[in-house]
Amino acid sequence: MNKFINKIKDLLRKIGVKNIPINKYYVTILVFLVVTFCIGDSTLKKRYAYNLEINRLQNEIEYYKKQKEENTEKLYSLKSDNESLEKYAREQFHMTKPDEDLFIIIP
Repeated sequence: MNKFINKIKDLLRKIGVKNIPINKYYVTILVFLVVTFCIGDSTLKKRYAYNLEINRLQNEIEYYKKQKEENTEKLYSLKSDNESLEKYAREQFHMTKPDEDLFIIIP
């Protein structure tokens, strides 16, 4: 362990950092932090990516909840009102009454 600490001290001296106390406890804590946050399944990069994915999925859930509410309202209006059912059939399926002509204009 002392050889490893001496190598770290020599490396820091070459870089230009001086007067930093280095002992086996600091090295152990540093290794623990590196392993915990930078190596393995729970790295900071992966956690950030997971948080982005969670936010995207939550936004998607909100979108589909709004769509569900709108579709529920449309379904209720179609079930309860014959005029809205007729309007929907005419607009979506181009249905006509027997004595009507239908002209479709494509922009």
